[in-house]
Amino acid sequence: MLLWGTAGCGKTTLAATAPGKKLWINFDPRGTTSLQGRDDILILDLAEERPEVVTRFRQEDPFGLTKFIAEHEIDTVVFDSTTNFADLATKYAVTQVKGASIERPSLQGYGFRNAYMLQAVKNLLRLTGRLNKHMIFIAHEDVPEKTEEGTVLYITLMLGGKLPEQVPLDLSEVWWISEVNGKRNIAIRPCRMRKPMKTRMFKTDGEPEFLWKYNPDTQVGDTIDKWYQDWIKAGKKIALPK
Repeated sequence: MLLWGTAGCGKTTLAATAPGKKLWINFDPRGTTSLQGRDDILILDLAEERPEVVTRFRQEDPFGLTKFIAEHEIDTVVFDSTTNFADLATKYAVTQVKGASIERPSLQGYGFRNAYMLQAVKNLLRLTGRLNKHMIFIAHEDVPEKTEEGTVLYITLMLGGKLPEQVPLDLSEVWWISEVNGKRNIAIRPCRMRKPMKTRMFKTDGEPEFLWKYNPDTQVGDTIDKWYQDWIKAGKKIALPK
């Protein structure tokens, strides 16, 4: 699945409610602050690594994750975030293209960025699929796409180019998270000018979003783990939480 939204909206908190023990592959500076105190998360912190770290994810088994996942009985892998990974990929790409710079990456530089990003996603999906583990990607929200007159057309993932359309293609769940006045909502279908969102878990014949009831301090409330178990038990799409 992929979870996306603005900074501080609850993406990390929501991903942390995924099934079982989690391996958190972190690229966001201070991105794991809200995970402190949890005993069900192991962190591979790559936030301070040089841009060439993106090349490791072109390998089918980056960092020997297969062995690590087995030894530590990991159930869910979280990649946080694709936005910062794409930024690192751009910084590395310009070093591989003659005449390119971070200010002007060039078409070839952007092409390299897209290739690094898509290869990382596909390799992680294949790896976790082979091991029968859950895989969650996190992304930040981009600035609005506007017409020349300034009219907002839509708002999507902060990845660049065609990546907002390409990255979600092989994912079952794409949810947008928002927070207004301390209340968090999860959207499973396009709404509020945001896209993409999709779901195979929830019924889509009603409202496109629902209120997420969860207390991160007590870890009491609705979780991805609970929804997943309900979905498996039902054997079909489940109703949105009330």
